[in-house]
Amino acid sequence: MKIAIAGLGLIGGSLGMALKKADDKLEIIGIDIDENIIEKGKSLQSIDWGTCSLEEGVKEADVVFIAVSLSQTVSLAEKILPFLKPGAVISDTGSTKKQISESISNIVKKREDVFYVGGHPMAGSEKSGIDSADPYLFENAVYVILNDNSNLSARNKIIGIVEKTGARILLLGSDEHDLMVASISHLPHLLAGALVNTVGEIEKEHENVFKIAAGGFRDVTRIADSQPELWRDIFLSNKESLLEVLKIYKSQIDELELYIRSENPGNLEEKLTRSKKLREQVPKKVKGLLPTLSEIVVTIPDKPGEIGKVANILGAKDINIIDIEILRVREGDGGTLRLGFIHENEREKAIEVLKFFGYGTKII
Repeated sequence: MKIAIAGLGLIGGSLGMALKKADDKLEIIGIDIDENIIEKGKSLQSIDWGTCSLEEGVKEADVVFIAVSLSQTVSLAEKILPFLKPGAVISDTGSTKKQISESISNIVKKREDVFYVGGHPMAGSEKSGIDSADPYLFENAVYVILNDNSNLSARNKIIGIVEKTGARILLLGSDEHDLMVASISHLPHLLAGALVNTVGEIEKEHENVFKIAAGGFRDVTRIADSQPELWRDIFLSNKESLLEVLKIYKSQIDELELYIRSENPGNLEEKLTRSKKLREQVPKKVKGLLPTLSEIVVTIPDKPGEIGKVANILGAKDINIIDIEILRVREGDGGTLRLGFIHENEREKAIEVLKFFGYGTKII
């Protein structure tokens, strides 16, 4: 099978790497406007060969993944359409789907022998470009595939390719996808930026405010340190869903403001209690884009190599950690790790093994 990837950035480069690593029978063709990036793609074993010519890159491809910015995705689909061979399938990696999928579906209707299947890999990095590409970027990450208005055979072909990367497939309609990502991804980015700008206004009169910013502020605003151009395009592309979610959020803020202004401790505490209970449900009961994880917190001593030691202990027992996070570090006192496992029995086995080696654990 010949697979063309148009756009060799973080996502496109990582996709090529993952596919080459998984199946050396695939021929991966890279398309980019920069010849230096194409050469880098070959040296990183992300592609077999590449070109700056759209026609040359896609004319023999069975599948074309469009991995460029949201603002370029639709126009690129239109440009490659005349050069595609019969039976070819176009897919994209855009983080919003309704607007893009409707536009590309209308373009593809001009040819009865070409198909489109929308997709969105729920994976990324704070870094960008092919230099940051990672063959394991998609492993254990959710990859959304649109299940509305697509040819079943074409959809199954895309699913089969994506599964080679180690990603987990989630079938969604475009409306459902956009509302879900608006609430759990786009709104948080918007609010993080607004919060930083709010403190920026206070800093005009109190210049030391950022200097006293504690861990909570850094955690909440971490995602504000993202590419402005990327998120500008995402917000505008998902305008309807984001505005719908933002309206709900503003009503929540209005209620909190009312309770504070009227000094209503009962309602204020009730509101905060409700949010705490909802947050506690997230790992176990609230259906999200990521499958439910079985998680534990591990207490580790303040010694070099302890994180690696924990990982090696579990790895030696064939216990697969699919998510890991350093929760806190206490100088001289050690710290805590959050470990995530796909299955509950792996979590129980991890607890037993770690307990044997003297580590304290707690289920979360």
